Amino acid sequence: MRGSMDTDPLAIQIKLVRKYIKLKLIEDNVLFRGHDQERNHVYELLRRTVLQGESHSALLIGPRSSGKTTLLNSVLHQLSRETDLENDAIIIQLNGLVHSDDKLALKAITAQMQLENTVGERVFGTFAENLSFLLSCIQTGVDRRCRSMVFILDQCDMFCHSGISQTLLYNLFDVTHSQTAPMCVIGVTNRLDIMELFEKRVKSRFSHRHIFIFPNEVNDDDRYDIISPLEGRKRLFVELLSLPLEGSVSPRKKRKSRKSIVKTDETACSSTVFAIPEHILKGKLDEQCLSTMDQAFVSDWNAHIRSLIENEKVIDALEKLCYYTVDEQTFRNVLFEIISKLSPTKPNINVTDLTTAIDNAVAPEHRVKVLQSLSILELSLVIAMKHGMEIFDGQPMNFEMILHRYTKFANEHSSSQSVPRPVILKAFEHLQALEIVLPARTSDVGGAAGDASSSRVQKEYKLYTLAVPAEDLGRAVDTFRSLPTEICHWYSNSVV
Repeated sequence: MRGSMDTDPLAIQIKLVRKYIKLKLIEDNVLFRGHDQERNHVYELLRRTVLQGESHSALLIGPRSSGKTTLLNSVLHQLSRETDLENDAIIIQLNGLVHSDDKLALKAITAQMQLENTVGERVFGTFAENLSFLLSCIQTGVDRRCRSMVFILDQCDMFCHSGISQTLLYNLFDVTHSQTAPMCVIGVTNRLDIMELFEKRVKSRFSHRHIFIFPNEVNDDDRYDIISPLEGRKRLFVELLSLPLEGSVSPRKKRKSRKSIVKTDETACSSTVFAIPEHILKGKLDEQCLSTMDQAFVSDWNAHIRSLIENEKVIDALEKLCYYTVDEQTFRNVLFEIISKLSPTKPNINVTDLTTAIDNAVAPEHRVKVLQSLSILELSLVIAMKHGMEIFDGQPMNFEMILHRYTKFANEHSSSQSVPRPVILKAFEHLQALEIVLPARTSDVGGAAGDASSSRVQKEYKLYTLAVPAEDLGRAVDTFRSLPTEICHWYSNSVV
């Protein structure tokens, strides 16, 4: 039976389709759409660092799944094709969740620079001395100029938590500020209030260059025409699932390099050292695997994909997905699940399977479960904030306003346990950590665009908005175990 499947022409075609589209869905991490102005900004910073030896620092800010990492991968992929990136630059990636202290960060930097043997058993007094030694180790050429270094700090806000020294950020920003070595430091974060977390000395060395990425935001300079989110999802659906009729290879541009940095003989011996991270170039798809495919089958498959996108049920499902999330990875996961079901007995995508997969993906159960995991005090604060925002027509609230509403409710019900103010404040900070409440932007309160929270404002008076829909909160209250009856009534009663 296995041998007959391997020789069946249709089975071979389906196997190739699954292989190619799965690679396309999983490994294509360099294709970035829209946000041309922001992408060009990042591209110019990195290009000038690599080719001209300049020093820069910037923060790339945007919500999760908005494409921050893909933007960086796209820019680095383009630079690797236009410049001699392998020999002219060293790319170092750190993650605030992994490299939680200076020692771990230094070990990761040393390992990515492949200087473990050079450092050996040396003992350094400070972080700055260690970093200075690492920079001196990569100076090459007659003029002893240093190779360009690109630091990508993912989860940058995690380097700024209370109790953690910000020595890493200070020293990296200090190098870019003093321009002692060609270096570009890009912090990636989803925190709009990231500047509040910086120490004063870190702020003094940072360039205060902020690059914001917001989903579905379109600039006048974008090459892509202004389209609705649904139309964008439909185009992406066709793009990801279509097969190329003819493989074409775009001509590779002659790469530029900083000739003054590395001699010809040095380039040859160091080309395998300080290589660009492999996953950045991972998105190159080998279309040779499609060379054995029947072109008539490819044409029929592409026609099938175009017909799917005109199906009303598919359009409704995609529209539901657009309302639920802007995360392209969620969309890719749905398509991956559908493609995995292809077989000789089911050679085409089934509409029912597609709509069912999308329905399963958009189920809001995870938000409800997060609310159900809260303590009764934390849930009470969320309810107090919901009622307060209803009274003030959706305007942001601070902790004192929420505390006032909660205290008023607790005083009216003798069964409610008296809770000290510090405990309530700690519960509110936990809601911030879970991102159930988020810092309000000044545009939400009638000011200029930016974060309404300021370092000059006490934390009890910073403004926040509720980030969970009322429907999810209602479901959580209805299904919350052992929730006191008065809290259920408090949630259900109309606001006075």
